[in-house]
This record gives sequence, structure tokens and C-alpha cells, in this order.
Amino acid sequence: MGHSRADCSGGGGAKAHVMAMTRGQMAQQIKKAPASKKKKKKKRKIPEKYLSGLSSSERAKRKKEITRNARKSARDSTAYDFSTDFDKRGVRRKTKPSVHTKKFKRMYGSKKS
Repeated sequence: MGHSRADCSGGGGAKAHVMAMTRGQMAQQIKKAPASKKKKKKKRKIPEKYLSGLSSSERAKRKKEITRNARKSARDSTAYDFSTDFDKRGVRRKTKPSVHTKKFKRMYGSKKS
């Protein structure tokens, strides 16, 4: 309609508007840029009730065992055995059963048949 071909082409006499940036402004832009995001290993949160009644060395050992056994399959019975469940004489310590274990025992009984 009112436009000629020369107006739409963008070439010829029309100059593109470019913003100039100083070295200082460029340095600030680089500092503001987010650093490369590396995946951090999340520290496993272990409930305090799993560690209650243990000495500091046994707590550290229990935390390490829980972290290691977390990688095992849920069907693997060795994932639930902890050396810290036994005292120095080899007698099993009294441990607190989970809510889920209690519910299972209520529903199906405590003995396997």
C-alpha cells in the first residue's frame, strides 16, 4: 500500500541500532552469569530415632550403613541388617519397630506361616 520495496528490505541506507557495551559493563555481565550448575550429592536425612541410644562412633557407623544399604534392593534382606543393632556380646539391641511394621503385624499377625 504505502510501503515501497526498499523500505521493507532492511538493506540499503537503513542502519541497525546497536548498543555499545564497555569492558566494565561486560565484566559485570560475566560476574552476574550463573555458574555451571553441578549436581551436588544430597546428604541423606536420617531420623533421630534411628540413632537414639547409640554412642557417637556407633552413630557415625549407623549413618554410613544406612547410606550404603539405601542403594540395595528393598527385597534384599541384607539391606536391613546393621552391625550396630547388636551389642559387643552379639546380643540384639532392642530397636523400635516402624509404624509400617506395627500396622503389618496388626493386619497379618506377627508370625509368618
